[in-house]
Amino acid sequence: MIDSESEITEPKRTLLIVEDDERFARTLADEFRDRGYEVEFLDTLQAVRDIPVLDHRYAIVDLRIRQDSGLDVITAIKERSPETSIVVLTGYGSIATAVRATKLGATGYLTKPVDADQLERVLLGEQDDQDIPIPDEFQSLYRHEREYLEFVLAECDGNI
Repeated sequence: MIDSESEITEPKRTLLIVEDDERFARTLADEFRDRGYEVEFLDTLQAVRDIPVLDHRYAIVDLRIRQDSGLDVITAIKERSPETSIVVLTGYGSIATAVRATKLGATGYLTKPVDADQLERVLLGEQDDQDIPIPDEFQSLYRHEREYLEFVLAECDGNI
């Protein structure tokens, strides 16, 4: 028999949001607070590096944060909190950055706009095949060019 003091409890649902669009970050934070998460949000890579204790269970990271790269934010989080489940959000999705983010330790990569239910499923590792975007059979020339540029930037660590 398990007494109330030794019951196994669910770990805290702590969420770090790294996003430079304050209005979007606040909306996202409110949505996840309503779902029972303790939420903190930051708007720069340096702010992530300066946080005294980085032990959030989950993180949502924008791919582009002012002049910083969300890929660098993933690295900064994983160095100090390897167990954090990270989802990258971007308005500029590409295969190259999705692969790079995954190699750095992100567990999900979603293109904005995204609904909170889908975002939470990916955060919790409950996504299914319906959550994975299937690319169109033919990409526009603009999209193909942009993905190639993203690939080159990723290969050169942004140094061109």
